[in-house]
Amino acid sequence: MKAKRIWSGVGLLLCLTGCQGASSPDAKQGGTVSPVTADIQRDEAVPATAYARAAQALAENRMLAPSGDNAVEHYLAARVEAGERTRAQAALSELQPYVLIAAEQAIARGDAGEAKRLQGLIEHIDGQAPALPRLKAGVAALLREQALQAAAPDEEAVRPAASGLSSTGEASPAQAMRAPAPASTLAAAPVVVAPSPAPLPARQQEAPATSPSVVPSRVVQEIRTPRLLQDAQPRYPLPALRARVEGQAEVAFTIQPDGSVRDVRLLSSTPAGMFDAPALAVAQRWRFEATGQAHASRRTVRFQLPAPGSSDG
Repeated sequence: MKAKRIWSGVGLLLCLTGCQGASSPDAKQGGTVSPVTADIQRDEAVPATAYARAAQALAENRMLAPSGDNAVEHYLAARVEAGERTRAQAALSELQPYVLIAAEQAIARGDAGEAKRLQGLIEHIDGQAPALPRLKAGVAALLREQALQAAAPDEEAVRPAASGLSSTGEASPAQAMRAPAPASTLAAAPVVVAPSPAPLPARQQEAPATSPSVVPSRVVQEIRTPRLLQDAQPRYPLPALRARVEGQAEVAFTIQPDGSVRDVRLLSSTPAGMFDAPALAVAQRWRFEATGQAHASRRTVRFQLPAPGSSDG
């Protein structure tokens, strides 16, 4: 009887050991994670709200790309939610100058598709943005230029056929128009003699062609630098503000005949890469005196931390 109880206890112990081994397949596989577990972990890594996804994309330097998974588009989705509308709009206002710079750079390198996509983002951020009409005109001009370049090879292929002989050996209509007319036709054509102009008076003949006193003033007017009418303060980058870093950036640009600024480009910056985007963005907002001519110019944008007692952020 005693031996029977002992063997019953040993059998129960072996049964429990086998059940524990069967319930942990991950331990038998050397700690590998099943596909279902991997999907759950991946879902937990993705932020739940659009605003959180936008913040993550911004931290991972996905401000504008890729399409459909960038900070700007996630902020636009967060703006629809009632609880996130205010701070999502504030973030979009901060990012709008960078979207404009990227769109103008896309136009400059001839990427019409990317420029059109960025134009759509600006329209969703602020449909009344002051730079939006100019951006639309630039995209439309680029599309027209590319359409003309695409049609140019077809015109070149047609032009030699029109200038040569036809398949029957006869002259083309263009050559027939350039051929000299027969002698009978020339003889029958009436000859028109234009009356000779009356001789000018002696005073007018002796008058100098140009007045030396006018030339210097005209030259001085052309080289005069336009006066700055509207200045603007750049946005201090948050990383530089938190790190208490100051610096500067030198930009070159073209003053248009109406006083607006175009073709802004970076010449140098200190520290490198820290203040590039804010300097390029603020240059777009400068306005100069309208002179009717284009002028090449450059300015240095300085970034200084606010005084300790100042309330500006």
